[in-house]
Amino acid sequence: MELPHPLFEGSISVRVASLLGIAFILYLIATTLYKRFRGRDEVPLPPGPTGYPLIGSLPDLLSRLKTSTQHLLFNEWARQYGEIYKVNLGFVTQYMVNTDVAAKAIFEGKNASISANRPRWIVSSEYICHDWNVLLINGDTPRWKHQRRVTTTQVGSVPSADAGVPHLEYESLKFLYEVTTNTATQLENRAIWRGVMRYTYSALTSQLFGLDIPTNDSQAIGYIHETGAAQIVATLPGSYLVDLVPVLELLPTALKPWARAGNKRFARDLQWCLERKQRLEIRLKAEGSDPGAESMMAKLLADEKNLGFETKEEGAYFCLMLTIGAADTSQISTWSFIEAMLRYPDVQRKAQVIIDEAVGDRVPVWSDYKRIPYIRSLLKETWRWRPPVALGHPHLLTADVEYNGHRIPAGARVHLNSWAIQRDPARHADPESFIPERYEGDLTTVAQSINSGDVTKRDHFAFGAGRRICPG
Repeated sequence: MELPHPLFEGSISVRVASLLGIAFILYLIATTLYKRFRGRDEVPLPPGPTGYPLIGSLPDLLSRLKTSTQHLLFNEWARQYGEIYKVNLGFVTQYMVNTDVAAKAIFEGKNASISANRPRWIVSSEYICHDWNVLLINGDTPRWKHQRRVTTTQVGSVPSADAGVPHLEYESLKFLYEVTTNTATQLENRAIWRGVMRYTYSALTSQLFGLDIPTNDSQAIGYIHETGAAQIVATLPGSYLVDLVPVLELLPTALKPWARAGNKRFARDLQWCLERKQRLEIRLKAEGSDPGAESMMAKLLADEKNLGFETKEEGAYFCLMLTIGAADTSQISTWSFIEAMLRYPDVQRKAQVIIDEAVGDRVPVWSDYKRIPYIRSLLKETWRWRPPVALGHPHLLTADVEYNGHRIPAGARVHLNSWAIQRDPARHADPESFIPERYEGDLTTVAQSINSGDVTKRDHFAFGAGRRICPG
């Protein structure tokens, strides 16, 4: 009997793991040599931390990830290396944009289309989301342009936002009632956080699915949060080997557990969306008016052209993606605001006095907002002080971009470092402190400030920059 070659001894899993390990090491070596010798006569790349051979600054980042302080590390490097720097993380090189002027030059104007794409996320975008998530797909695709347009017209326009005000006011009052009457909620951080999650998710699902989330123990809260977290985690460098070595996609399906798991999750999430679509259909067919009749899902069901989606299924899934994208960042900002009020009681007392003087004993409503400019300053300072996406989602350049004597190469991952921009002492005095008065006299809306000709006067960068800016 012929003996097997030593290379093929052992289980299938051991052999595959060994081959993958060898392929990964060879890939790192080839990538390092390519980066070192490519473009020696070209405009120089930005400076940055040296790190270790092959793995770069990956150990530094992993150490900070344990304490969730990676944004502080990237801010330290911004102060050390300036407007733009590169950081090697093994298989990935990130370019961080750390000033308002650099952000405008790289993400807007003539470079807007060049910087509108995303890296290829095989697991998160292609498997988990089936390339149906507007946050993850490329900006030069018809699907992204369509989903962006639907978001702007159906959610982000002024009329659409105004139509959502009753939902926001109702959910805000419900949350405040829970906090002020439930002793457990008052004393337990997790209970307050659960209430914030219910409040924001319900405000969005009411407008998108036509269905609210009535209680803090609803299973929908954990489901939506876990689904969004899985998508984001899958985009982080190192989460899946196939995103580091895309050639692994050529393996047969039996050897691709990431594909099976991703497809299973997509099918599960799509079914969740279709169940809610069916619930709304049943309610809308019943006699009498229904509060969900003005939701985006209701408009999708009533439109013969599916609002431009290829199928109603894609439209239903899109409603979940918008819920995740809008609510999760809103949760972080709400939590940051609560933190600010606890850490800066003088600011809280001042705001309370101003509100009481403006509205008296009644509960303030959205129509009071323009009459109380200090509240606008509170919001702007919250987004500056604690941007919900501190390091931004990466943009992918489709061509070289030159700025201030340095070159960012085509194919590079570029991050808007909003934390560093908003912590720049040259831009904001005493940046670590929560000072709403720094925005005194600034009555611009978010959109007006973003579109200002003078980027140094822009209030904050919490919603991103360029064509990938948050459309809501």
